[in-house]
Amino acid sequence: MRQGDPRRLCRWQATVTAAAVVALVTLLAGPVYAQLTEDDIARLQERGRAEGWTFEVKMNPACEYSLDQLCGLKEPANWREGAKFNDMSAVKRDIPATFDWRTLGGVTPIRNQGGCGSCWAFGSAGALECNIKIFDGETVNLSEQWLVSCNDFGYGCDGGWWVHSMHKDHPDPCGGVGAVLEAYFPYVEWDAPCNCPYPHEYTIADWGYVGQPFGMPSVEQMKLAIMEYGPISIGVSVNDAFQGYGGGIFNGCENGDINHAVVLVGWDDNQGTNGVWFLRNSWGTWWGESGYMRIPYNCSLVGFNATYVDYKGGLSISGSPTSGWVPFEVNFSAVTTLTDVISWSWDFGDGGSALIQNPAYTYNEPGMFTVTAEVKSTSDTRTKQKPNYIIALADSLVIPDTIEAAAGVQVVIPVRANNHVPLQQIQLPIEYLGDMNIRFDSFSTAGCRTDYFANKTYYHWDPAHRRVAILLQASGSSPAPDLPIGNGTIAKLYFTVPAAARSDQWATIDVDGYGTRLPCFTWPLIEYNPIGMIASVAMAGCCEGTAGNVNGDISGATDLSDLIYLVNYLFLGGPAPSCEGEANIDGDSSCQVDLTDLTYLVNNLFNGGPAPALCNPACP
Repeated sequence: MRQGDPRRLCRWQATVTAAAVVALVTLLAGPVYAQLTEDDIARLQERGRAEGWTFEVKMNPACEYSLDQLCGLKEPANWREGAKFNDMSAVKRDIPATFDWRTLGGVTPIRNQGGCGSCWAFGSAGALECNIKIFDGETVNLSEQWLVSCNDFGYGCDGGWWVHSMHKDHPDPCGGVGAVLEAYFPYVEWDAPCNCPYPHEYTIADWGYVGQPFGMPSVEQMKLAIMEYGPISIGVSVNDAFQGYGGGIFNGCENGDINHAVVLVGWDDNQGTNGVWFLRNSWGTWWGESGYMRIPYNCSLVGFNATYVDYKGGLSISGSPTSGWVPFEVNFSAVTTLTDVISWSWDFGDGGSALIQNPAYTYNEPGMFTVTAEVKSTSDTRTKQKPNYIIALADSLVIPDTIEAAAGVQVVIPVRANNHVPLQQIQLPIEYLGDMNIRFDSFSTAGCRTDYFANKTYYHWDPAHRRVAILLQASGSSPAPDLPIGNGTIAKLYFTVPAAARSDQWATIDVDGYGTRLPCFTWPLIEYNPIGMIASVAMAGCCEGTAGNVNGDISGATDLSDLIYLVNYLFLGGPAPSCEGEANIDGDSSCQVDLTDLTYLVNNLFNGGPAPALCNPACP
């Protein structure tokens, strides 16, 4: 049996899956039709020369979509009611001529929303991601798909508005509040169903609009908000020149409808005529200047409905390793921006705790554990929680130790998974060997824990070498969500025993893997090899009854009728016992039923002699 390495990826399967996906996408997608053609770009370039544009226009992946697909910021009715506005008058800072969170290590990688009008989700998540980077020093990827799929405002790929409230106190359909990591709900570029609950690791203390309820916030107010709260989420009026932006200072300004959500990360008063913003987009790194734009103050209504988030970070925790086979030790560490620290407190999720800053802790029981740390200073307290952060493994694939078979019949072998992590994919390699030469027929998930899975197929079949591998995949979303933590049958294997099979032959069924193919459990947060098992297949003997049951009657008792049956067989030409293993009363290795067995039985029945010997299963 192998104990899997939780950090080892099943790369061979990932390669096959990726190739299949590429082939399928190529087959289904057909040719891609750009919404801005080369002729459109040429006309924009000519217009730019005529109007003195100071930026480049060129084809980029965003040109494959229409502006309706890319731009989905839509003002809801009465959004000002109950909204919080901050004119930044309480922020006392000197405003420098240039400020850029990119050079200060306060941004995360550029994202790509594709052809879904979810800019509002990317604009909302982008500001929080940058705040986490600034205040905790962590680069995280938050799930925009959770915002798209799990909001109850009616927002989706056809548009939406700021949803900072979901990162603060507005619950999803399962009652969860706070940002979800991309790993739990990856971006799929459509209005996929919400299959909550999801772990929520980051929350904000507050959020609000910059400036006054009506009118644009001033350049100074937005600068103060960026310095005080990190990058801010803003609206902008986007046109085709904006879509084809390839670098430089954008000045193809058009004050049309506000239709797109982006993030401002800084500014430079020395660029352009009066200064420029550094605008972070969500159209990938091939757009603009590696995903960013330099745009003049007040151009295209940039900064409309600007919002900030108030993230109370200041405590970052980590552990190494975060997964392993029990028992295993995790070295935890914590970093805080608080000064004058007076105490630390850890909760490791399994009942264990510690009161030091950087503890080491051993997990002895399998499961997924949420880790919480708290730090107190003389003036403040910070708490950090990482849901399902530690994954302690003891997972296995189990099949019966011994399977009894009969010549010419089909046997069914259940495979049971004992998993302590939800599973989205199961790779099950099977090797069947031995001189019995059993034949693999098929598999089934009927009545199994995986019967609802979206994909159940073979990914390898080699009957010449008596090997086959099965792939079971959930979709991870309704109606085929992840397989819950549990223990039970995931598949039934069907084999046929040859009609000529003999009692001295055997076979093995091995789900421990073969060659480079190993059993593999996959979940978005981890991929690992569970412990596999080997089963033996043997011909069913007739030793189910009691030794000494010569006549094979249903009672199974050894009595006078067995003695009479044996006498008739040995001396009067009566029928032979149906099972020599049970009639071989003295249990000798010859398996012959003879006078010594008769003597043994008489002594047992009438003289208090020993009971019949254990049935010898080697006897036919």
